Amino acid sequence: MSNKMSNLTTSSPPAGEPDGVSIISSKGRVCRNRFDAALDDLPLDDFPVDCDFSSNFLPNDEALNALYRGMGTPESDLAAARADWDRRMDSLLDVTGGKILYEGAKPNPGDNVWLVPIPDDRLSIRFWDGGDEEEREFFFDYVDLCEKKAVNSPAGYEVEAYFNLRHHLAPGEVGPIHSNEAWAGFSRSDIREGRERFTALACNPCVLHRPGKEDFFFTVPDYPEEVSPVPGVKPGVHFATAGTATW
Repeated sequence: MSNKMSNLTTSSPPAGEPDGVSIISSKGRVCRNRFDAALDDLPLDDFPVDCDFSSNFLPNDEALNALYRGMGTPESDLAAARADWDRRMDSLLDVTGGKILYEGAKPNPGDNVWLVPIPDDRLSIRFWDGGDEEEREFFFDYVDLCEKKAVNSPAGYEVEAYFNLRHHLAPGEVGPIHSNEAWAGFSRSDIREGRERFTALACNPCVLHRPGKEDFFFTVPDYPEEVSPVPGVKPGVHFATAGTATW
């Protein structure tokens, strides 16, 4: 197979690596680069809405040619520009161990989680780190422990965050906590059942409002000592606290 790149427009992905070896994803799909192949390893069922990666991550040659032509790339350089695109997409995997990482992935069986049972309710609030340790944030959702499954928040359920003396909170971090999907502009009807998720800071005091029931107060869990509470400070460092005395 020739290694020479063509500037011909085609709707098919390229054959693969420059040495002519095709890149095959875990689902048996011929891919244009390693990033393209890694997309097939994402748990799309975990995503809150239907996702179409084709327009952003899987452009065909026509789309890339149009992109580079719009940037003034000569016709003779289009093949090299497409190859550079593939190299840059692949480089995104070099710092993540060959996987596409995203924050907030729902827990898998065997993962560690924190559970807060809701009184007089079939549901519990489930917390997990979701890759936000450095920000000292937790993701949370609602789970039915009897059926061992996550559910979207019932109508009228709202968690409100209070000020926490341990954190400097921005205005958006106190008050009602909206789902990540709502912040992204999706309506409740767009969110797949059990895919909704929220974010709260570690140790934050919160209250759950429910129609016709008393408010339920709870605290977001904290990270273990191996996760530093202060950016730039090594984990395990203990901060001295003042004691009372008579002057």
